[in-house]
Amino acid sequence: MNRKFYQWALVSVCSVLAACSSNKKPEPVVYLEKPAISAKWMSDKEALLRESIKGSPFTLHKQDNAWVVTAPAQTAFNADRPTLLLPAMLRPITRIAKILEANPDTSVLILGHTDTARDDSASHKLSVGRAGAVASIFRLSGLNRDRMMHLGMGSSFMLEHNKSTMKNHRVEIVITRHAQMQDVMAMYHPVYVRQLALSQAR
Repeated sequence: MNRKFYQWALVSVCSVLAACSSNKKPEPVVYLEKPAISAKWMSDKEALLRESIKGSPFTLHKQDNAWVVTAPAQTAFNADRPTLLLPAMLRPITRIAKILEANPDTSVLILGHTDTARDDSASHKLSVGRAGAVASIFRLSGLNRDRMMHLGMGSSFMLEHNKSTMKNHRVEIVITRHAQMQDVMAMYHPVYVRQLALSQAR
């Protein structure tokens, strides 16, 4: 009798559990995705960046999900020492650095660009030096290294192709959300590696 009772009880419990499990909604699968850059984020950063470069020869434009501040080399660097920033350029760069420091969700990629007038080695060296000069101001302003990279692109991204003009000589300061920094780096780093290899082969 006791044995039959226990068997009946076991079957009843199993039936209840099965009914509960069949009525229970499956847990949703959560995929970790990078947070999208909102229109508000872009708008907020645009206002701050435009204010920071006011009165300087720097320009600002949108590139995908990032803002790019462009510093023309002919007005930003010493003509006799082409990797030395002119004193007047320190103020707008410092202002940009302060914006980034106050917004921990942002990161910056600093890119040096030149033209085809020099050989690959000299072009790469000059672009690295100029990017490094701007990066040093960001570091002095307190920006952490894990939120900043600088690369010399040589003549890989000329504005005027097949021309040796000063317009191609520039430093671009690319500002984006920290979560998107790897995507931005993916656009430039392979080219940088090739440029570096060419410069070292000379």
